[in-house]
Amino acid sequence: MLEVRGISKKYGRTEVLKEVDFVLKPGERVCLVGQNGGGKTTLLQILSGSIKPDSGELNYFSKNPLKDKSQFRKLVGYVPQESFLIPELNVLDNLRLWGAVGSENYDYLLDRFELRDMLKTRVSKLSGGMKKRVGIVCALSSWPPILLLDEPTSSLDIYFKETISSWITEYQNLNGIVLWSTHEEAEIVRADRCLMLLDGRIKEIDAKTDVMKEIRTNLGLGETDANTSKF
Repeated sequence: MLEVRGISKKYGRTEVLKEVDFVLKPGERVCLVGQNGGGKTTLLQILSGSIKPDSGELNYFSKNPLKDKSQFRKLVGYVPQESFLIPELNVLDNLRLWGAVGSENYDYLLDRFELRDMLKTRVSKLSGGMKKRVGIVCALSSWPPILLLDEPTSSLDIYFKETISSWITEYQNLNGIVLWSTHEEAEIVRADRCLMLLDGRIKEIDAKTDVMKEIRTNLGLGETDANTSKF
Protein backbone atom coordinates (compact mmCIF):
# COMPACT_ATOMS: atom_id res chain seq x y z
CA MET A 1 0.00 0.00 0.00
CA LEU A 2 1.16 3.53 -0.79
CA GLU A 3 0.12 6.17 1.72
CA VAL A 4 0.65 9.91 1.25
CA ARG A 5 0.04 12.09 4.29
CA GLY A 6 0.27 15.87 4.43
CA ILE A 7 2.77 16.30 1.59
CA SER A 8 3.50 19.98 0.92
CA LYS A 9 5.97 21.73 -1.38
CA LYS A 10 6.82 25.36 -2.11
CA TYR A 11 8.93 26.95 -4.83
CA GLY A 12 9.73 30.38 -3.47
CA ARG A 13 6.44 31.86 -2.35
CA THR A 14 4.39 29.58 -4.57
CA GLU A 15 2.82 26.67 -2.68
CA VAL A 16 2.53 23.95 -5.32
CA LEU A 17 1.32 21.16 -3.02
CA LYS A 18 -0.81 21.79 0.06
CA GLU A 19 -1.01 18.91 2.54
CA VAL A 20 -1.75 16.29 -0.11
CA ASP A 21 -3.32 13.08 1.21
CA PHE A 22 -4.33 9.86 -0.54
CA VAL A 23 -3.90 6.08 -0.39
CA LEU A 24 -3.28 3.67 -3.28
CA LYS A 25 -3.88 -0.05 -2.94
CA PRO A 26 -2.24 -3.02 -4.71
CA GLY A 27 -3.82 -3.77 -8.06
CA GLU A 28 -5.08 -0.22 -8.65
CA ARG A 29 -4.57 1.88 -11.78
CA VAL A 30 -5.05 5.49 -10.71
CA CYS A 31 -4.94 8.52 -12.99
CA LEU A 32 -3.59 11.85 -11.81
CA VAL A 33 -5.06 14.82 -13.66
CA GLY A 34 -4.90 18.60 -13.47
CA GLN A 35 -3.82 21.69 -15.32
CA ASN A 36 -0.35 22.07 -16.78
CA GLY A 37 1.92 23.55 -14.14
CA GLY A 38 -0.47 22.48 -11.40
CA GLY A 39 2.00 20.30 -9.50
CA LYS A 40 1.48 16.81 -10.96
CA THR A 41 5.13 16.37 -11.93
CA THR A 42 6.29 17.76 -8.58
CA LEU A 43 4.11 15.24 -6.77
CA LEU A 44 5.44 12.34 -8.83
CA GLN A 45 9.01 13.51 -8.28
CA ILE A 46 8.43 13.49 -4.52
CA LEU A 47 6.84 10.04 -4.63
CA SER A 48 9.81 8.72 -6.64
CA GLY A 49 12.42 10.26 -4.35
CA SER A 50 13.71 12.69 -6.99
CA ILE A 51 12.99 15.71 -4.76
CA LYS A 52 12.12 16.19 -1.10
CA PRO A 53 8.82 17.54 0.21
CA ASP A 54 8.85 20.45 2.63
CA SER A 55 6.64 18.46 4.99
CA GLY A 56 4.56 15.30 5.16
CA GLU A 57 5.06 11.54 5.31
CA LEU A 58 5.20 8.64 2.88
CA ASN A 59 4.47 5.04 3.77
CA TYR A 60 5.25 2.36 1.17
CA PHE A 61 4.30 -1.11 2.36
CA SER A 62 5.12 -0.10 5.96
CA LYS A 63 8.44 1.46 4.90
CA ASN A 64 9.25 5.16 5.20
CA PRO A 65 11.39 6.03 2.15
CA LEU A 66 11.91 9.61 3.34
CA LYS A 67 13.98 8.16 6.19
CA ASP A 68 15.58 5.38 4.14
CA LYS A 69 16.13 6.49 0.54
CA SER A 70 17.11 2.98 -0.57
CA GLN A 71 13.42 2.08 -0.33
CA PHE A 72 12.62 4.34 -3.28
CA ARG A 73 14.89 2.27 -5.51
CA LYS A 74 13.54 -1.02 -4.17
CA LEU A 75 9.85 -0.18 -4.31
CA VAL A 76 9.34 2.41 -7.07
CA GLY A 77 9.72 2.49 -10.83
CA TYR A 78 9.49 6.02 -12.23
CA VAL A 79 9.12 7.18 -15.83
CA PRO A 80 9.48 10.98 -15.95
CA GLN A 81 7.96 13.13 -18.65
CA GLU A 82 11.37 14.06 -20.05
CA SER A 83 13.85 11.38 -21.10
CA PHE A 84 16.51 10.53 -18.51
CA LEU A 85 18.56 8.45 -20.97
CA ILE A 86 22.13 9.41 -21.88
CA PRO A 87 21.95 10.43 -25.56
CA GLU A 88 25.60 9.61 -26.38
CA LEU A 89 25.14 5.98 -25.38
CA ASN A 90 23.27 3.32 -27.31
CA VAL A 91 20.10 1.67 -26.04
CA LEU A 92 21.89 -1.40 -24.67
CA ASP A 93 24.36 0.70 -22.67
CA ASN A 94 21.52 2.76 -21.21
CA LEU A 95 19.66 -0.39 -20.23
CA ARG A 96 22.86 -1.72 -18.65
CA LEU A 97 23.44 1.57 -16.80
CA TRP A 98 19.97 1.47 -15.26
CA GLY A 99 20.25 -2.15 -14.21
CA ALA A 100 17.87 -3.67 -16.73
CA VAL A 101 20.36 -5.99 -18.46
CA GLY A 102 20.44 -9.34 -16.72
CA SER A 103 17.34 -8.69 -14.65
CA GLU A 104 14.75 -11.43 -14.32
CA ASN A 105 12.31 -9.66 -16.65
CA TYR A 106 14.83 -8.31 -19.17
CA ASP A 107 14.07 -10.61 -22.11
CA TYR A 108 10.34 -10.38 -21.57
CA LEU A 109 10.42 -6.56 -21.53
CA LEU A 110 12.66 -6.34 -24.59
CA ASP A 111 10.11 -8.35 -26.56
CA ARG A 112 7.06 -6.69 -25.01
CA PHE A 113 8.26 -3.20 -25.97
CA GLU A 114 10.02 -4.32 -29.18
CA LEU A 115 13.50 -3.04 -28.37
CA ARG A 116 15.73 -5.83 -29.69
CA ASP A 117 16.24 -4.26 -33.12
CA MET A 118 17.40 -0.95 -31.64
CA LEU A 119 19.83 -2.12 -28.95
CA LYS A 120 22.88 -0.84 -30.86
CA THR A 121 21.23 2.45 -31.83
CA ARG A 122 22.47 5.62 -30.17
CA VAL A 123 19.74 7.22 -28.04
CA SER A 124 20.29 10.60 -29.72
CA LYS A 125 18.96 9.06 -32.95
CA LEU A 126 15.75 7.72 -31.41
CA SER A 127 12.34 9.33 -31.72
CA GLY A 128 10.56 10.58 -28.62
CA GLY A 129 8.34 7.51 -28.59
CA MET A 130 11.30 5.13 -28.83
CA LYS A 131 13.03 6.89 -25.94
CA LYS A 132 9.87 6.56 -23.90
CA ARG A 133 9.76 2.80 -24.50
CA VAL A 134 13.39 2.41 -23.41
CA GLY A 135 12.70 4.50 -20.31
CA ILE A 136 9.74 2.33 -19.38
CA VAL A 137 11.84 -0.84 -19.65
CA CYS A 138 14.49 0.75 -17.39
CA ALA A 139 11.84 1.57 -14.80
CA LEU A 140 10.28 -1.90 -14.93
CA SER A 141 13.43 -4.01 -14.93
CA SER A 142 13.23 -4.87 -11.22
CA TRP A 143 9.44 -5.23 -11.40
CA PRO A 144 8.79 -2.79 -8.54
CA PRO A 145 5.45 -2.92 -6.70
CA ILE A 146 4.83 0.80 -7.36
CA LEU A 147 4.96 2.37 -10.83
CA LEU A 148 4.82 6.14 -11.36
CA LEU A 149 4.25 7.36 -14.92
CA ASP A 150 4.35 11.03 -15.96
CA GLU A 151 2.43 11.26 -19.24
CA PRO A 152 4.08 8.05 -20.54
CA THR A 153 2.16 7.90 -23.82
CA SER A 154 2.61 11.53 -24.91
CA SER A 155 5.10 10.65 -27.68
CA LEU A 156 3.74 7.24 -28.61
CA ASP A 157 1.66 6.14 -31.57
CA ILE A 158 -1.65 4.34 -31.12
CA TYR A 159 -0.05 0.89 -31.32
CA PHE A 160 2.30 1.48 -28.40
CA LYS A 161 -0.31 3.37 -26.40
CA GLU A 162 -2.36 0.18 -26.54
CA THR A 163 0.73 -1.92 -25.78
CA ILE A 164 1.39 0.05 -22.60
CA SER A 165 -2.25 -0.04 -21.54
CA SER A 166 -2.34 -3.80 -22.06
CA TRP A 167 0.86 -4.25 -20.10
CA ILE A 168 -0.50 -2.10 -17.25
CA THR A 169 -3.42 -4.52 -17.01
CA GLU A 170 -0.95 -7.40 -16.62
CA TYR A 171 0.95 -5.43 -13.99
CA GLN A 172 -2.29 -4.73 -12.09
CA ASN A 173 -3.21 -8.39 -12.15
CA LEU A 174 0.05 -9.04 -10.28
CA ASN A 175 -1.02 -6.48 -7.64
CA GLY A 176 1.13 -3.65 -8.93
CA ILE A 177 0.17 -0.08 -8.01
CA VAL A 178 0.07 2.39 -10.91
CA LEU A 179 -0.17 6.17 -10.60
CA TRP A 180 -0.43 7.66 -14.07
CA SER A 181 -0.35 11.37 -14.90
CA THR A 182 -2.26 11.99 -18.13
CA HIS A 183 -4.42 14.33 -20.20
CA GLU A 184 -5.71 11.50 -22.41
CA GLU A 185 -9.41 10.72 -22.03
CA ALA A 186 -8.95 7.13 -23.21
CA GLU A 187 -6.51 6.53 -20.34
CA ILE A 188 -8.61 8.30 -17.73
CA VAL A 189 -11.77 6.29 -18.39
CA ARG A 190 -9.84 3.02 -18.06
CA ALA A 191 -8.56 3.90 -14.59
CA ASP A 192 -9.96 2.43 -11.39
CA ARG A 193 -9.79 5.85 -9.73
CA CYS A 194 -9.08 9.42 -10.74
CA LEU A 195 -7.25 11.93 -8.53
CA MET A 196 -7.41 15.60 -9.50
CA LEU A 197 -4.73 18.01 -8.34
CA LEU A 198 -6.47 21.37 -8.05
CA ASP A 199 -4.99 24.44 -6.35
CA GLY A 200 -2.37 22.25 -4.71
CA ARG A 201 -4.83 19.80 -3.16
CA ILE A 202 -6.09 16.38 -4.15
CA LYS A 203 -9.73 15.80 -4.98
CA GLU A 204 -10.97 12.34 -5.94
CA ILE A 205 -13.35 12.14 -8.87
CA ASP A 206 -15.96 9.40 -8.53
CA ALA A 207 -15.22 6.86 -11.26
CA LYS A 208 -18.91 5.92 -11.38
CA THR A 209 -19.87 9.39 -12.62
CA ASP A 210 -19.19 11.07 -15.95
CA VAL A 211 -15.49 11.45 -15.13
CA MET A 212 -14.55 13.70 -18.03
CA LYS A 213 -17.48 16.05 -17.45
CA GLU A 214 -16.60 16.39 -13.78
CA ILE A 215 -12.92 16.99 -14.58
CA ARG A 216 -13.77 19.74 -17.06
CA THR A 217 -16.18 21.33 -14.61
CA ASN A 218 -13.60 21.38 -11.83
CA LEU A 219 -10.96 22.83 -14.14
CA GLY A 220 -13.34 25.52 -15.36
CA LEU A 221 -13.48 24.19 -18.90
CA GLY A 222 -16.55 24.31 -21.12
CA GLU A 223 -18.19 21.48 -23.00
CA THR A 224 -15.92 20.04 -25.67
CA ASP A 225 -16.53 18.38 -28.98
CA ALA A 226 -17.26 14.67 -28.64
CA ASN A 227 -14.17 13.83 -30.69
CA THR A 228 -11.79 15.68 -28.32
CA SER A 229 -9.60 13.17 -26.48
CA LYS A 230 -7.74 15.63 -24.24
CA PHE A 231 -8.81 18.38 -21.87
